[in-house]
Amino acid sequence: MTPDVNLHILVRRFTQLSKAGFFDPAFIEFSQRTADAAQHVLDELGYYAEETVREFSGLLWNVLRFISGSRSNDAPHETQYALRKALSEWVQSDALVSSASLDDLNFYVSLADLWSFIEKTLDRFDTGGYGPLIVQIGSPSVYQHRPVFCIPLFHELGHFIDYHRKITEVTILQNLTPKPTSLPMSDADWQQMCTNHRMEHFADLFGACYCGVATNKSLYSIAPTAVTSFTHPSTASRIQVVNDFLSGTQNPVVDLFQDALANLGLPNLAVRFSEPDVTCFDDVLTCRLRDESELYGLFLSSWNYLEVQLQKRTAPWITDDATTYTIEKTVNDLTEKSLRNFEISERWSDVIANKS
Repeated sequence: MTPDVNLHILVRRFTQLSKAGFFDPAFIEFSQRTADAAQHVLDELGYYAEETVREFSGLLWNVLRFISGSRSNDAPHETQYALRKALSEWVQSDALVSSASLDDLNFYVSLADLWSFIEKTLDRFDTGGYGPLIVQIGSPSVYQHRPVFCIPLFHELGHFIDYHRKITEVTILQNLTPKPTSLPMSDADWQQMCTNHRMEHFADLFGACYCGVATNKSLYSIAPTAVTSFTHPSTASRIQVVNDFLSGTQNPVVDLFQDALANLGLPNLAVRFSEPDVTCFDDVLTCRLRDESELYGLFLSSWNYLEVQLQKRTAPWITDDATTYTIEKTVNDLTEKSLRNFEISERWSDVIANKS
């Protein structure tokens, strides 16, 4: 089948998405401009090489799942809102945070860059200066309204920041750990394994800046006994690095990243959250968040509150016949509404400020 067949389908799909409902209207423009780029390639099939068309089509398929998953009825909106807040400190341009809905227990980030490809490769297409930075994160669809369980998305955002800012790459250039002489591995493989492990450590530390020890707790709940592999450090070592960072204990891994961030002129790794008091959850009331630090800290406070209620069931609203599902759903609902109330209040304040 020739690649133009799929392009026809994709043009129509992105055109449909440009008329869909999104919490962030920037996705509407993204969808329409992407449809325009795809239509341009169809109009210029005689000019672009077939391999270019196929690669472009592959990038379109990849981004499609993230844009589709970012529609108002599909996206974990409140978590995306917090992620955008965190992202703004690390990138200078407005960026889209998109989310693919997955049907398995998996969190990941896609680093494929559609619009960078369009700018560099489709030399007959006029972008008009449009070239959005888009974060493409996948999370379980069943967690759409469960922000407490979406804490790993901060880890995935850390991977995006790392890739975009080349942070791990700089640490490798500055200080590559010598390969043990007894290790039966090529120098290239050793460097790649070190790179893989540092990428995971940075993403963990990034998540801990915003969610504290909840980063470790969510990791442990997913992979409690994972051992060292070519792609990942062991769960135990990852937890230790984060614990050292949060306690202020000197750790060579943390030092590597702090040095690299300083050399890149980027913010350092530091605690950016404060834990709000969520005892109001006992009365099934939302938590009033005072600032962004409490916005981030709510993820940790809610995780801890949920942990206690699942174990001790002390909240007045937990009846004798309340199930685990009832407890976790109630805590997630209260967390989601607390995040939403903060966003609504902020948007309302912005409207008033713009009117004055």
